[in-house]
Amino acid sequence: MMRANFVKLFVLSVLALLVSTSVSAQYEEPFVIEHDAPHYEYHLETSSGWDIGKPGVGYGSILFESNPSGASVYVDDIYQGKTPLMIDNVPDGTYDTRLEYNGYLNYYSVVNVAARLQSHVTAGMQMREKLYFAPRELYTTVVYEYSKLNAVGWGVGNSWGIYYKNINLEQSTLVHIGMLNTVTFEGAIGYGFLFGHFNRFRLTPQIGYSAIWLDDVENAKSNWSGALRGALNFKCAFCEQYAFSATLLYDKSGPGIRAGVLFFVN
Repeated sequence: MMRANFVKLFVLSVLALLVSTSVSAQYEEPFVIEHDAPHYEYHLETSSGWDIGKPGVGYGSILFESNPSGASVYVDDIYQGKTPLMIDNVPDGTYDTRLEYNGYLNYYSVVNVAARLQSHVTAGMQMREKLYFAPRELYTTVVYEYSKLNAVGWGVGNSWGIYYKNINLEQSTLVHIGMLNTVTFEGAIGYGFLFGHFNRFRLTPQIGYSAIWLDDVENAKSNWSGALRGALNFKCAFCEQYAFSATLLYDKSGPGIRAGVLFFVN
């Protein structure tokens, strides 16, 4: 009898608990999201020993060799030493490398380093050519000229020139002050020749036309005149930026000479 009462009491207790839970759920206040409430973000730290989807970091090596040896080695623009050079304990990844040697073109390469493997960079360095006179150049020249066409005596001026595939175009302006004052505007065209391996020297035969304003102080006369001129221009470069220029001139007034210093603009 007591056992039956205990079972009834237990069943009634369970039913009462279920009823109270459902009732409280029916009258629970709704949960409203407030958009103006402060927002907090939580970041979970990833274990360095368990990078899912990424290879584990390992170490390889890079061997650098060059011909000639002794080239400076840069990895990601950081100097490492001179060839032949072995760099150990390099984390696997991709690196930009550069080899430099005085008088030679720089050697560039991209190196992939894999764990426990050796990468190899072999550079055949190419000599840097000294181009005293480039195939395309723009230059200006400070000139001094002695000729009868530009009045007897020395005149001073400036020439601008462009040199493109051996074709030389030049414009000169010269001024002479004396008993015969002149201003000469000259345009010339020529074809340049290099002396084989002696690329410091260039010879340019050219022909030009000079328009001359002349002021004869003694006779109080002024007039314009013009004349064709033939010229043989010789340039000698003493570095890659400057050259000495000398020109033999010939026109209706006779021979003349022009000399100056050339500056490369480009």
